Amino acid sequence: MFPVTSRVTCVRAMPGVYRLYYQSRRVGEAVTIDINALYVSHSFTESGRVVASLRAAARWLETIEEAEASSLAAA
Repeated sequence: MFPVTSRVTCVRAMPGVYRLYYQSRRVGEAVTIDINALYVSHSFTESGRVVASLRAAARWLETIEEAEASSLAAA
């Protein structure tokens, strides 16, 4: 497991496949498309997007997780 950002860590599951964890909870996966892109998916919302790096994938997942935490706190 290695850190990508301060809240997101990553485990290489197999060549080209990375499991992403937000504060130790698995929240997504990134799969290499080619040498310049990854497809990242969020486990719970089933949404995904193409990004240029694991850092970009981590930032996107952080945004989703922070929005969910804010909506739960407001409820």
